[in-house]
Amino acid sequence: MKNNFEKYHRAVRYIESLPNIGQPDYMTAKSGRFLFLKRFEYFLKILGNPHKNLKYIHVGGSSGKGSVAMMIHSVLTESGHKSGVYTSPYSTTPIEKIKVGNFLISPDEFARLLDEIKPAIDIAYKKSPYGRPSWFEIYTALAIMYFKQKKCDYAILEVGLGGRYDATNIIPAPVITVINIIDYDHVDLLGKTLAGIAREKAAIIKPKTQFFTTSKNDKKILDIFRQACRNKKAEFNLVEQPTKCYRIGMLGEHQQRNAALAAAACKKLGVSESKIVRGLKKAKMPCRLEIVRKNPLIILDGAHNPSKMKTVTEVVKNLTYQKLYLIIALTNERNAVQVFKEIHPLADYLFITRYESASRKCYPPLRLAKKLKFKKPTEIFLDPHMALEKAIRLAGKNDLILVTGSFYLTGDLRKHWRGEEKVLQDRKI
Repeated sequence: MKNNFEKYHRAVRYIESLPNIGQPDYMTAKSGRFLFLKRFEYFLKILGNPHKNLKYIHVGGSSGKGSVAMMIHSVLTESGHKSGVYTSPYSTTPIEKIKVGNFLISPDEFARLLDEIKPAIDIAYKKSPYGRPSWFEIYTALAIMYFKQKKCDYAILEVGLGGRYDATNIIPAPVITVINIIDYDHVDLLGKTLAGIAREKAAIIKPKTQFFTTSKNDKKILDIFRQACRNKKAEFNLVEQPTKCYRIGMLGEHQQRNAALAAAACKKLGVSESKIVRGLKKAKMPCRLEIVRKNPLIILDGAHNPSKMKTVTEVVKNLTYQKLYLIIALTNERNAVQVFKEIHPLADYLFITRYESASRKCYPPLRLAKKLKFKKPTEIFLDPHMALEKAIRLAGKNDLILVTGSFYLTGDLRKHWRGEEKVLQDRKI
């Protein structure tokens, strides 16, 4: 018998259509972004400050923060703690952003919680000097309320963008703060230098937290983090490159670095090594070097900045295949040459397309083709599904099809193997 998820779909349409009432937006504002935290603070006060009295683990960085957040969640769940995790973006459907234990929030609970929140949204819209909450702020509030209602021992929050003015930075001091690799990402908002980006991200370091980062970061970046910890009387923990390998369900050597970060944080919380090993083995993230088919091998990865794409390139170079069919799209504000400079020379055939989300402007495929100046066969499709179908028709069983450049694109195409209805029914990614 087919489930009826109409209440859920209506809830999602409500949240994601709110931007049609224009107001200053975090993604486009060039100054005064502190007002967005004021706006979220005002909104949470109407809701009764649900963000207070939870034990938080806050995870940021330019690359790997989602994987680390999910690894920590998996380990804490395996160790018997009731753990909630909030990540972004989602690949197929918004319940993927919110998980407690082994299950995503149910579609009915999602819709019910939003109905609880809607009156507060109306009040904020009418009375707040800062305007109504954004769709990301609503998702964040919904996640926090869910974790509170489920009486979670720990709430793990992945930073959405940056750090200083991100909605997740409204929380009181977390027990653990993690900042992973720093790279050039969202330079229009965070700054054009790695030091400037690092300072924005270091603003999530709060008083007396246990702070963790990776030795993979540049020395200047580590000095910025050390100084931030001294200023906040937080304990600085540097996680060196791993000497042991964990068995993990995610592809790529870089996941060992992520696992080492997650393991160090969990050890600080008193989790045993055996539970860490079992938890890391079960950790899973969609669209992170995710194999969705073999013969031909099809991999989805949402890499959208140079460091993420470098990681993808390293993995691809270590795979055995005959031809590489590359399917790409990109958000409009990215530097296309920097993002794709390492991966696109490996391709034998290039498909340039777009994603279907209307919430973020896509890099125009024609302009992307001109920027990349790819000398081998290239096709442009405005329908990403047609690009995938053409690649599958051309590829032999020993070839590789890689879909990358955007989580929006990989999420669109992942539905060929795991559709939204299945995710909503199973409550598993």
